[in-house]
Amino acid sequence: MERPDWYYVDMRQVGLDFADPAQVASYDERQGGDPTADRELLERMGVGPGQVIADIGCGTGLMACEAARLGATVHVVDVSAEMLATTMARAKALGTDRVIPHHAGFLSHAIAPESLDVALSKFALHHLPDLWKGVALARLNRALKPGGRLFLRDVVFVCDPAEMPAVAEEWITWMGHNTGYDRAEVATHIRDEHSTYSWIMAGLIERAGFRIEHAEYSQKIYADYWAEKV
Repeated sequence: MERPDWYYVDMRQVGLDFADPAQVASYDERQGGDPTADRELLERMGVGPGQVIADIGCGTGLMACEAARLGATVHVVDVSAEMLATTMARAKALGTDRVIPHHAGFLSHAIAPESLDVALSKFALHHLPDLWKGVALARLNRALKPGGRLFLRDVVFVCDPAEMPAVAEEWITWMGHNTGYDRAEVATHIRDEHSTYSWIMAGLIERAGFRIEHAEYSQKIYADYWAEKV
């Protein structure tokens, strides 16, 4: 579909370059990908045989392939062709044809209205500015069936603006001690990507037509939202 000239281009890489095979190769280890945790999350969301779900910003496909193991048909959406290739290789090794690739983003995927039972996204929505996060969430709402469910996990600052410098430094230090991300990489996220505050994120989800059923926050940095289309 042709977009107007003011429409945000969501296919551009923001922050770390996931067109780089080296970044993709280390993604699971550095992001803490855990198939067991993904399965528990999917089961909590009620994902099972016959359902249609979407994983937006699918990364290397760990969660998508767990959903396929549970019997769901999974639309995987990512702006990185390298990520999608890795996801589809994982699905092929699993022997499933229930994983459907879309080289697209939150604002450019073509998932049909009211076709999804569940939409999921982990650590991807922060690639969009707040204005376009709202548009992205509204598009996911349209893609979900009535009563469809959304799970969103992202970097969300659970603090007052005056606390941001201290929270940022604490996060950079924690990441250096506990993950493979160095100071420059985390600083790039804070400076160049579009993580927002918790009260803004909650408001965007609700304004997009969802009811937040539950929210969990940790380290003043991470947020999980479970929501239902209303």
